[in-house]
This record gives sequence, C-alpha cells and structure tokens, in this order.
Amino acid sequence: MINDIYTGWSGRILLAILLIILIAFPLIAGEEQRFYTVLLMTVFIFATLGHAWNLLAGYSGLLSFGLQVYVGLGGFAIGILSFYGKVNVWLAMPVAAIVCILFAYLLAVPVSERFTGKKAIGPMAIGIILWILYEILIALEPTFDVFRGHYTRRVSILLLIFLGALPLLKLQGAYFAVATWLIAAAVASIFAEWKLTGAGGGLSIAAHTSINARYYAGLILLVVSTFAVWYLLKGRYGQALTAVRDDEGAASTVGIDIRRVKTLVFLVSAPMAGLAGALFYIDNVTITPADAFSIRWSAVVVFVVVAGGMGSLAGPIVGAVIFVIVDRLASDFIGTGELALGIFSVLIILLLPRGVMGIVSDLRQAERRGRRTRPRRSSTFDRTAEETPNGNATAGDAPGWSPTVRTPAGPPGLVSAFLVPGNPLPYLRPDNPPWAPLIAGYRAAADSLAASRPDLLLVYSTQWVAVLDQLWQARARLHGVHVDENWYEYGDLPFDISIDRTIADRLLNASLAAGVSSKPVDYDQFPVDSGTIVANNLLNPESRIPLVIAANNMYHDFDTTRRLGALAVKEAVAEGRRVALVGVGGMSGSIFRHDLSIDEDRVADAADDRWNQRVLELIADGDRMELEKVIPQYVEEAKADMGFKHFAWLLGGMGNNWLGAKVHAYGPAYGSGAAVIEFDLAIDGQDH
Repeated sequence: MINDIYTGWSGRILLAILLIILIAFPLIAGEEQRFYTVLLMTVFIFATLGHAWNLLAGYSGLLSFGLQVYVGLGGFAIGILSFYGKVNVWLAMPVAAIVCILFAYLLAVPVSERFTGKKAIGPMAIGIILWILYEILIALEPTFDVFRGHYTRRVSILLLIFLGALPLLKLQGAYFAVATWLIAAAVASIFAEWKLTGAGGGLSIAAHTSINARYYAGLILLVVSTFAVWYLLKGRYGQALTAVRDDEGAASTVGIDIRRVKTLVFLVSAPMAGLAGALFYIDNVTITPADAFSIRWSAVVVFVVVAGGMGSLAGPIVGAVIFVIVDRLASDFIGTGELALGIFSVLIILLLPRGVMGIVSDLRQAERRGRRTRPRRSSTFDRTAEETPNGNATAGDAPGWSPTVRTPAGPPGLVSAFLVPGNPLPYLRPDNPPWAPLIAGYRAAADSLAASRPDLLLVYSTQWVAVLDQLWQARARLHGVHVDENWYEYGDLPFDISIDRTIADRLLNASLAAGVSSKPVDYDQFPVDSGTIVANNLLNPESRIPLVIAANNMYHDFDTTRRLGALAVKEAVAEGRRVALVGVGGMSGSIFRHDLSIDEDRVADAADDRWNQRVLELIADGDRMELEKVIPQYVEEAKADMGFKHFAWLLGGMGNNWLGAKVHAYGPAYGSGAAVIEFDLAIDGQDH
C-alpha cells in the first residue's frame, strides 16, 4: 500500500493544491480562526509521530511501546537548551534530532556482529572503566558532575552500559514491545530525579514563537517525514522492510540484511518522533518527565496509525485527523479525552479493522477489477486479437504494435526445458573472460530452444519477488529500458516482451482453484526484473515467442513451487500450446562484498564450488532421488539462490519426462555460481 495516495499528474496536482491551501491557511484564517490553525498544527505533529511508529511497526514489524522515550528526549533537549543556554528553540531543533539519533544508535549498535555475545564484554569493560575515572574526576572537582546528584548519575551510567550491551533489535514481537517500554520507563525515572530537568517539576520553555511559526514548523516536519518514508519504501528497500516484517527467517534466506534494515528504520524513526515531541512542547511551553515519558504517547500513536491504516503512507495523516477530531472536538460531548479515545478505538476495531486506508484500498482494487472485466466496444483491433491464436492484443498497447501471429509448429506438449542464470553481468559484459562461457552456453540453449519450436515460454524468475500473493504477469506487452539495482554501472537492459494473456488468465484461475492466493499484474510501466529480461533477450532475442511469467513468492516452499510448475505446464498444454519451460536463477548465492576486478571473477567459496559441481552432476545424470536428498543441504550450506525454487518449478513442469540434462556452461557471477542447463525430455516416447 505504498501507493495509497494519488499518483500520476492528477495526483500531483491534487497534492500541490492541498499543499498550497495548507501554506495559505494561517494567512487566510487570521487571528479570528486561530483555534483551527492550532488544530492543524496538532494534526501535523501527531501525523509525524504516526509516520515514526508506522515505519517501525507497520512496515518493519517492530512493535514498539517506547516511542515516548524520543518524545521526552526531544522535548527536554529543547527545554534544557532554552532554559539554561537561552538558545533559540528553532536552533535547538537539530540538537534534539541528534540526541534522538544518538540514543537510537546506542540501542542499535549491539545488532552489529562485533558486539554480540562474549564480544560485548570488551565494550562493557571500557564503559565501566570510564565510569570509574569519571567518579574519580568529580570526587576531585564536583562541578564536573553534569548529572547533579549521585543517584541520577549512577543510574544513568548503569542504564547506558546496559543499553550498550542489550541486543534490542534482535528481539521480536512482544519481547521487543516490552523491552522498549521498559527502556522508556527507565529513562523517565532518571529524568524524574535529575535536578537539571527540574527533578520531576519540569522546565519552562521560553520559546517566544508565534502560532504561525509553529504551524509552518509542523507542516515542514510532516512534509519532510512523509517524503522520507516514501523514499525509503518506493524501491527494493520497501520490499525488504515488508519481508522482514512478515518473516525474518525467510527474508534472511533471500539475502536481505536484517541488521541493516532494522538499524536504518530505527535511526530514521527516532528523530521524527523526537522533533514532533519537541514541537509539541514548544507549543505547550512547559515540559515535565511524567508527561513527556508517559505511556499515553504510545497509546495515542497506535490509535493514529490503526485508525488511518497500518502499513500505508497516508494512514498516519488520516489517523491524525481522526485523533484530533476525537480528542479535541468529540471529547467535549462525550467527556474526557481518554474516554472518547477508548470508545472510538473500540468502534474502529469493530468497523474498520484495517483502518480508513484499508477501505480505500479495497475500493480501488474493486474499481481496477471492474475496469479489467468491463466489456469494450468492438473494433478492428479487437477482431485482430480474437483471430490471434494467443489472444495477446489489447487496446492499451502502443500504436503500431501487434502480437506475432503463428501457426502451430506441431502437437501441443512440453517440448523443451532450461535452467539459466538471471544475473545481468554476463549479458552486459560478454567480453569479460570469466563470463564468456555463460554467454556461449546461452547461445547453445537458444539454438536448442528454437529447434524445439515452442509457441510459449513459461518463465519463473527468482528475481521477481512477491510477498503476499502468487503474481502472474498479465500485461500484453512489456517494453522499455530497465536499470539493474545492483549492477547499474554496467549498462541498461532494454526489453520488449509479449505476454500470452489467455494462458496467464488460465493459470491465474487454476492457481486460485488450487488454493494458492494469486493476482494478475496488469499495470503500465510495471518494473520487469533483470532475470526475466536477460533470459528473454538471450533465449528469445527477437521476442517472437510470447511468455507467461510467474513471480517468486518468497513464502512458497520448494514443494509449492513444484506444484505451480506442474499446474502451469498442464494448463498451457490443455490450451493447445507447445511449451518451453524456463527457470531463471543462479546456483550458490554468496557474492563478493568488496570491489573486485571483473576479469578475476570466480566462485567466491571453494565449498560452494564443490556443492555446485555435485548438484550439476546429479542433474546431468537425472538422479532425482539423490537430488531430493541433497537439495535441502545444498540450499543451507551453499545459500542456493532463493532456495533453488527455479529448479523446483522445472521439476514440477517436467514431471516424469525428465531423463537427464546437458550442462552447456558453468561459471561465476561476481562470486555466485551460475549455470546454463538444457534438460533431456522424453517426448512421444523418444529422447529429446
């Protein structure tokens, strides 16, 4: 639900108009409508807090009940600087952000492998030694005691040492939630005793700011935080966040750096919450530990995100509007704000369990399904599509393009099968000696593919990763230029692919009937993965043969993928197609993590190389029983690409027709293993 706000030119125009209205509102409203200016500013503050919590819980699965620690740290950073240092509050805002980032980093540091287990003893010992030296220093010169008290000092230092050794981001679910709450409570107890912060009585913030200045500060804060979340989620990083949220184990097996994902989210959400809290207390004028570190902040922010829609970009903004209405307006009729909030929380859970944006998302999907199923007026273009055996033409395709019309090349059936690498490096740099064998192998496979005379390629690519559903590409024509996310410096990947929509629709319905949650993908400019592009450009260079492309659902196991391969071939053959089955993916998965001269490329690990060779020998011999035994160990020890599910797709599609295979090429792809394999099939009682 990243794209849960309007997109395209109409969406940009609407957002621009809304932004202009918000910028002009205080000037138009004036002093007479100051109440509504304050309400909007409050919406901005709580929407920013919602973004911070939604980034943690909604997108990353880090269910935090300790967001108030950043509200308190941000607020007190402003309070201390303005009260003692007479620093302008706007100049103090960056300091508040830095304080929150540093505290978040203190919690995130132990996630590094360098500081876990016994390795944490060294840093802890250093911390204790520094503490002893500090105690000696203040015994000689008490004015150096910034904590202003023995209790506060010792509790604070102990907490810092403890947090420096606590692997917080390794915790999950309820353990993470409780840990964050306890951390916030511990920090609150320190601030409640700390004389510098008023020892429970709090501080006055001499802001001397106008309501308009605070309003615009809130608007800027919301715009920047919204853009930051959108930017994080728009690419593959957003997919990584969702994968980590849904299943850390599965995400780790597909190469996602769990540590890096969690740390970055933690460091981004902390200053959002801290700055929102700082602005709240600038407007509030006074700040106390009991209020700033109250658990109520977490309760409110959960309400905001859940009411608006968890896991959606617009959800926190919509939820903040609902919260302000409930807290500031509805409470006048119901009673206290807590009572109104409780009543509306129950109503939302009962009536809108996925929040407002969940309902919006359902309505949009229903509208899209309606557009896809709505009958169109007959035209010459439609009649051409009906006369085409594969029925690929659609009115939405580029002018002047039409699918290739072919006559059947022979009886339907599975006519060939291939396992090919999807790494774009050999395709982009075929002149590099370590990769030249893979290109030669691709050419041999392309010749065999052409000789088998298929009229459909059933493609499964490990690089098209799906999370929630089994996706089937249903757009009649895919064309454009793709830039690989990892190897962009080596060049572009142009593509022009036609899709057999008849078979795609049939496979979608068949997979649904088989109990597999499935959806079609029929969007203009949908990002085609590098593996599919490379395989099509090298095996099907003139794009004469249409494809059906299946996504790699990261939660499907080996057997589920095998069943999908069998289903795909069965349904395509039943529709009268001559099928070539293609599994796109690599062998061993370890790559070089440092810069490497590409002419020195090799399989990164000798053990991985031995594993690859063994598996290739078994595939060449057609030893299915032994492969069934060793593949789980191969996946675990050699980190086989995506659990080697592209091979499962081929096994399912080939069934008992597989006799053995010819390995056209085997080599490295920046440390990982890659192979071009042509399978020998028994067709019409003969070897093929």
